[in-house]
Amino acid sequence: MDELLKDAETVPAVNQIELHPLLQQKETRAYCDERGIVIESYSPLMQAGEALEHPVIADLARKHDRTPAQVILRWHVQSGFIVIPKSVKPERIRENFALFDFELSEDEMRAIEGMDAGRRIGADPDTASFK
Repeated sequence: MDELLKDAETVPAVNQIELHPLLQQKETRAYCDERGIVIESYSPLMQAGEALEHPVIADLARKHDRTPAQVILRWHVQSGFIVIPKSVKPERIRENFALFDFELSEDEMRAIEGMDAGRRIGADPDTASFK
């Protein structure tokens, strides 16, 4: 981002990064926040990965009578991220949109924040070749 911003006339409005409870990228988020760049979560559900089965998420889903995906998506929304989960199934699309009639408490948000394990499922931009 420093390289881009060094020569850019306009600061990007959005930075899409892999972001889910097991890869929270706090340093990148802080960097973008300082520059007024909004984060868009790439792979917010970890492509239906281990985040959905994590005990913290499972407990919160039971507590709120929601699916694990709804809990994770709610965490994204409450954290201020743009989140557009992928689905082709109408029932999942409806489920993914049903996030606005419940809220996670501060303690619940902290519990999810405690899940960060640096677990990346996509390419690492620090080591990937873009040639």
